[in-house]
Amino acid sequence: MRQWPASDVMTDDRIVGVVSRVDLSRPYARSDTAIRQDVIDHVLRRTLWIDSSQVQVHVDAGVVTLTGTVGRRTTAAIAARLTAQVPGVVAVANEIRDSFDDTTLARSRIHRTHPFSAEPFQP
Repeated sequence: MRQWPASDVMTDDRIVGVVSRVDLSRPYARSDTAIRQDVIDHVLRRTLWIDSSQVQVHVDAGVVTLTGTVGRRTTAAIAARLTAQVPGVVAVANEIRDSFDDTTLARSRIHRTHPFSAEPFQP
């Protein structure tokens, strides 16, 4: 549930507004600078080994926008998913371009295994 009705319990329990997740998490929000630094250091550099010249990170009120170019489409999707897990991130706008669509390679049609898996191939 993304929004909850807010009622006035002191009078007659009538609905007086709507409270969202953002409203409830705002007191615990981190600064945009801290969020940006975490995304660059932990997600891009340490986890994905992506240089900051390849992918740029912009943060405005907890909304992270990723721009730039990476080699594979799955790398762009992973970067967005990992960025969404950084504390303080409200939303992620993934505008990363890719030079190769590897999504069809990442899904094997046989037994739904990864094509580069170490498991033996079972036809």
